[in-house]
Amino acid sequence: MTADARQQRADAVFSADLNRILLRTDRMFMWLLIGQWLGAIAIALVWSPRTWIAQYWTVHQHVLAAALLGALFAAYPIGLILTRSGSAFTRHMIAVGQMLQSALLVHVTGGRIETHFHVFGSLALLAFYRDWSVLITAALVVYIDHLALGIWFPLAVYGVPAASIWRSVEHAFWVVFEIVFLAMSCRTGIRDLRAIADRQVRLQAASEELQTANQVLEARVEERTQELRRAKDHLEEEVVQRTRELAAAKQALEMQVDHRGLELELTNQKLEDQVRQLEILNRIMMNREERILELKAQIKALKDQQEGAPPGLTAAGSSEGER
Repeated sequence: MTADARQQRADAVFSADLNRILLRTDRMFMWLLIGQWLGAIAIALVWSPRTWIAQYWTVHQHVLAAALLGALFAAYPIGLILTRSGSAFTRHMIAVGQMLQSALLVHVTGGRIETHFHVFGSLALLAFYRDWSVLITAALVVYIDHLALGIWFPLAVYGVPAASIWRSVEHAFWVVFEIVFLAMSCRTGIRDLRAIADRQVRLQAASEELQTANQVLEARVEERTQELRRAKDHLEEEVVQRTRELAAAKQALEMQVDHRGLELELTNQKLEDQVRQLEILNRIMMNREERILELKAQIKALKDQQEGAPPGLTAAGSSEGER
């Protein structure tokens, strides 16, 4: 994933997370505005429900103000929440309506200083949007309300019949004091939200890279497994072929050995026959030699007889010897 693509994805994640926060905060203020409206009516009823004039009684103007003005201040922001939730215009109108609700509560309670804390609490709740410009809108509404009522009707905002303009400046100072730190918190929240989006995108990119690497590895493993399987099949075929060849060679060798054995047996028999013939020939030769020796002995004996016998007998013996 390239750096630009990663940044675009991080921006999309950041926008989605921020939009969820905006929608959730809008819904919170919708119920808060309704609750504040009902609470203002209840406070007005308890504080100054009616006035008596002789035998007649009428509903106090504070109750009417809480009911009518409270509904007016809450209706438009709630309508925007239902129709345009999440937009910048909606949250600025919510800030206006929330600050007007604070002004109404201060007026209903007769400008009690304790009720002014509702303003600071409302600013803290508006900081949930993580949009410092919403705080500026709320501060302007509060300052205009305090300035106008402080001049024309100080009893409704400060609880005294007369108030200096510097009192409005003092209230504005503490509002600005809070807004400064809330704005810093908003910017920090935006930075944290963007950092979370960047980290999430990096984790997703790392997960995708890991998944891709895993898929590549699985593909390689599968390919290697197929190669090993083919090699195994080929080796098994080769082993079977070699086994057949060895069996055929063994069979041929056995046949050759059997044939050679027969040849050796025949050759041995021939050699034995030849040996017997040689023995027979040897005996015959020995008999002939013995016969020759006997003949030589007889011849020598005849010669010895002829040398010792008369001539006539010698001639006769010679003729017999020749025969």
